[in-house]
Amino acid sequence: MPGERGVRGGGVKRWMITAALALAAAGGAAIPGTAQASSTAWRQVYQANASGSFFQTAAIGSRDIWSVGDTETKAGKTIYQPFVRHFNGSSWQAITIPRSSGSTADWVQASSASNVWVGGVKSGSTAITVVYRWNGARWSKIPVPAQTYLQGVDVLGPDNVWAFGDSGTVAFDVFHWNGSKWQHYLPDNIDFIPQDITASAPNDVWLSGFAYSGSKKQVVAAYRWNGTAWHAVSMPHPALNDGGPNVTAVSSANVWIGWYDTTTSHVLHWNGRTWQAVRLSGLADPIDIVPDGKGGYWFGPLAILTGSTWTTEDLPGFSGDYGGLTRIPGTTSALLNAGVGGSSSSSVKPTIFRFDL
Repeated sequence: MPGERGVRGGGVKRWMITAALALAAAGGAAIPGTAQASSTAWRQVYQANASGSFFQTAAIGSRDIWSVGDTETKAGKTIYQPFVRHFNGSSWQAITIPRSSGSTADWVQASSASNVWVGGVKSGSTAITVVYRWNGARWSKIPVPAQTYLQGVDVLGPDNVWAFGDSGTVAFDVFHWNGSKWQHYLPDNIDFIPQDITASAPNDVWLSGFAYSGSKKQVVAAYRWNGTAWHAVSMPHPALNDGGPNVTAVSSANVWIGWYDTTTSHVLHWNGRTWQAVRLSGLADPIDIVPDGKGGYWFGPLAILTGSTWTTEDLPGFSGDYGGLTRIPGTTSALLNAGVGGSSSSSVKPTIFRFDL
């Protein structure tokens, strides 16, 4: 569903931000337009009775939503059993993937109700990816090249999946699933290190990351798949002082690349003709940019940009952390993955928040 991606981008979003720190953060960028608060709010819609956090959600529609995360024992050790929940329009159901014991569920991607992909890592000292696919009737295990860790995945169809990661023989590789096997596509510039992947269409797939450029060391860079080959994107190459960058492609003429450095958040926007730097509000998250369904964009769960005006939103007060944001296709509703702590326990529980514009 190009342009209505259930999961923002396709990277394996495992960042979790401490709620108290996020609410107190104030970036150094100037705020364009007028900042205001809306009359609606984030509200909790589901919490699992387990110790852990949700990491990622894939929303196919308002009656078909998948969420995954990790759970822990009382001693704080990861439970290597995929933690998957499915919302069928009336309730959240626990999902068991047959013969999946020994791995986690760190990401979920879906292009339709009959093409849902769940991936995680095997138990062990080396990160090795395990992938399962739901075809609407049953689960099957998708073979992954030996010793491969997929760091970012975008599912466009049952025979069209792009990913990047460590292939075991090189520092990074780009993979494509054609329905029966993975093919390898290394970009020409071997100094480019992917950090995120997203697609608005089969002929519009983007990789964001960093390259090395003389005294600047790491600089922002991107590659684009045009349906036949990967090409380096002509764009500004600001220096990087920290992690990222991440990318969101809404269309071939609407692409956002965002990153943090040690003091400031940054975003570049491609409008089909030029790249423009976007001035962010203090609470805007540059690596989680999601269309809000009304012509604006969520920048994480605390800020929305509509034109040149920022709207600030508040999360309910809680101890814990939150992760990736997802919009339900065809709606103006957003979902937020989180881990929420109780008043009598130091552990957190996998929790989903919802916001209806």
